[in-house]
Order: sequence, then structure tokens, then C-alpha cells
Amino acid sequence: MGPVESAIRESIRAGEDLKTPARKKPFTVGAIDGNGVVLLLGRKQTRTPFSWEALEGVRNEFLNSGWIAIGGIRNAQGNPGTLDGYVKQVMKRDTAGWIASLLEAAGIVELDRARPGRLRVIA
Repeated sequence: MGPVESAIRESIRAGEDLKTPARKKPFTVGAIDGNGVVLLLGRKQTRTPFSWEALEGVRNEFLNSGWIAIGGIRNAQGNPGTLDGYVKQVMKRDTAGWIASLLEAAGIVELDRARPGRLRVIA
């Protein structure tokens, strides 16, 4: 079990409601299991799974990077050098804000909610 998985399992429960950093869009943590985390996004509560490997990768990718842009944009490639660019390597949807909030709730990142939103890995 990696540090992100450990932190999420200790800090967050399935059914917990969180909000995105900038627009404060609500979402729900639908499940936490051996495969990873399933987020329920939007009015339709669309199931959006993220593997532990992908979530651990956020920490590994940006651990010594200081502040980086969350950078959510609506294209499949994402914005290189941002959380959005990393997340879109594994999920071709605009989910960087949701992942940022999940990792903040777990104590893995600190968020700067001023526009444009930024984060830095702290754990």
C-alpha cells in the first residue's frame, strides 16, 4: 500500500461528499476498494474510477515540484506540466479539480484556490 492509498483510506470514507476547488461543484466518493477510488460526478453521479497506481502517480510526479497549476481544460490531451495533463494520461475527462480535492481531503496536497488554482504535494 502506497502513501496516497494509506492517506485516503485513513481520511476518507465511501459516501463522503467533497467539492471541487474553484467552482465548489459537489461530488461523492462512491467507493474505496482494492482497485482504487470511484468518484460519483455531476448530477447523474457518473461513476469515475481512478486506480491506486494513477493516484500514487500524482504524488510521485509532483512531489518536488513546488506549486503546480491544476489546469483543468476541456480537451483530451490536457495541459502539460499541470495536474490536468497528468490525469488525462489515465482519464480523458476533465477531472483534475476532483482529484485535487480528493488529495487535499487526504492530506496529500495543499490547494491554492485563487484563480488559476494550484496545488503542491505536502505528504
